[in-house]
Amino acid sequence: MKLGKIIGRAALITLAVTAIPYDFKEDEETGAYEIRSLLWAFKKVPRTAEEEKDHYYFAMPPSGLDFNGDEEEDDTPLAEEPLV
Repeated sequence: MKLGKIIGRAALITLAVTAIPYDFKEDEETGAYEIRSLLWAFKKVPRTAEEEKDHYYFAMPPSGLDFNGDEEEDDTPLAEEPLV
């Protein structure tokens, strides 16, 4: 019984430690900010002059915020690319 309690408490402590934010970044020029932990990440980007709403991003795992939405994807199929 004691081993089960120890394992359960260790699991809860591990979950709590990984959920605590460790990285805070703020871009003073744009007003955007980002918060990261080992399990999740949150990012807020304020609206620009043309937009009506702020942009909010939440990602699990936090590497999901590394995608830049401004980049255009290349729709060219691999077979149609010229060989060098």
